[in-house]
Amino acid sequence: MPSVQQRIRVAVTAIQEWLSTMPNPGEAVVRQAIVLRLLHAAGFDIWNPAEVVPEETNATGNRSDFLIRAGSGAFALELKGMHVTLAAAHYQQAATYAVNEGTRWAIITNGRVWIVLDEHQPGRWEDRVALKLELGQAGHTFADDLTLLLDPTVWRKDACAAAVDTIKARQQQRLDEARIRREKTAVVQAVMQQFGIPTFELAATAAAEMNRLTESERDVLLGRAVAPPPAPRQHCHPEPENTSWLDDRHPGTVRFTYAIKEALAQAVYDQVSGTWTVLTGSTARAETKPYANGVRQRRATGLADGTLERVTDGVLRYTKDVVYSSPSTAADDVSGASKNGWDVWKDDMGRPAQHYRPAKD
Repeated sequence: MPSVQQRIRVAVTAIQEWLSTMPNPGEAVVRQAIVLRLLHAAGFDIWNPAEVVPEETNATGNRSDFLIRAGSGAFALELKGMHVTLAAAHYQQAATYAVNEGTRWAIITNGRVWIVLDEHQPGRWEDRVALKLELGQAGHTFADDLTLLLDPTVWRKDACAAAVDTIKARQQQRLDEARIRREKTAVVQAVMQQFGIPTFELAATAAAEMNRLTESERDVLLGRAVAPPPAPRQHCHPEPENTSWLDDRHPGTVRFTYAIKEALAQAVYDQVSGTWTVLTGSTARAETKPYANGVRQRRATGLADGTLERVTDGVLRYTKDVVYSSPSTAADDVSGASKNGWDVWKDDMGRPAQHYRPAKD
């Protein structure tokens, strides 16, 4: 069965295809062919008027195109034709309805631009814009951000503020990576020419060793996995102490990072099954300690079946997600040595995995 992310990617691709022949559809088309299709792909029951409430006029006489209710979360959804430039008057209309319905959140869209309004933000209506997404971004960035924004699990847990912050952190990371590629590619090319280095990858490594690049800048230029910046942990209501933001790839789980020398890995801990999944693109130290026989055996198997690839003499990269039964085994394979995974894996607040370790019976 396709994942939510896959369904939304398919829907967005189809929408972009027909938009090439109908560039500025009116509100009715935006409603039927864009908004309802994306809500359905996200997992909302668009046929249930108690969950996707159409054009309900509330006690104050205000009306929104849709009110979306999911568990303890809700948001007003206001639609416009694609020819409409969204502005303060539209924000006021959507936000006022949301407030009267007891939610701080409203989304207004013309199908191409999606704007999230947070009524907890002070100031003018324009100042209450918490997030902006736009159809037509490179790759699947719009679809993947929309997947998190419209995830019914997020709304049922009333974790909307954390979702917004996570998407904003993604957006900032993309801007930072684009700036690095724009400014630092020439630095690597100069090193290639100056020292006669045959490949861009080797030159980037050399430039980092010469302190002409940071290691993070090198990894961006080489397309390696870079840990996303931690998003501020805000929630509509306080969460229990022993929780972390839902990982967008594996809802209901916790994402961790482990950095050791030249290696940087990300893993997802499933608190129900107890498994740890080291994610595709993570890197591991190629060197292994003499006593790490289990690591060497797993490395040999991974290199043979293509699960691991050698990036440099010192670094291996995961080409697939790899599931481990414990955090320590995962940490051993990343470090090439024996490690206590509950201590070395850190969440987005810098806390060790020990913080999430199940209590012993």
